Amino acid sequence: MYSSKQYSWNDISIAMAGRIVEGIEDVEYTSKQDKAVLRGRGGKGHGITRGNKDYEGKITLWQSEVEAMIKAAPNKDIHSLNFDIIWAFAPDDGGATVIDVLASCEITEYKKSMKQGDKNMLVELPFIFLDVKHQQ
Repeated sequence: MYSSKQYSWNDISIAMAGRIVEGIEDVEYTSKQDKAVLRGRGGKGHGITRGNKDYEGKITLWQSEVEAMIKAAPNKDIHSLNFDIIWAFAPDDGGATVIDVLASCEITEYKKSMKQGDKNMLVELPFIFLDVKHQQ
């Protein structure tokens, strides 16, 4: 038997660098692996070859969270930070807790911007990382 419990945003906690982040509005990650069909005699493939794995993602944070990251970074350079992201789904109804760990994350770029009428600044931070540890 398996549970097909659906988790909601209200069930999620994100921890970065050892603390739960309150000012987060979006998080996503992608795991990719290079694959190709092994060709030989005939018109059909004989197998699938596997190559490198790559991991990337993005988080959208309040400006105050980004400023705290910059302040904590060596030489105040957010690109020099290396941290794990712990993504935990812990439902209030007693369902199973699911935790993914994104290991050794580093920010690849960031851009600050605001426009008239904005009530707060949101900053999207794309990142790369070395591994995802599922269901820890």
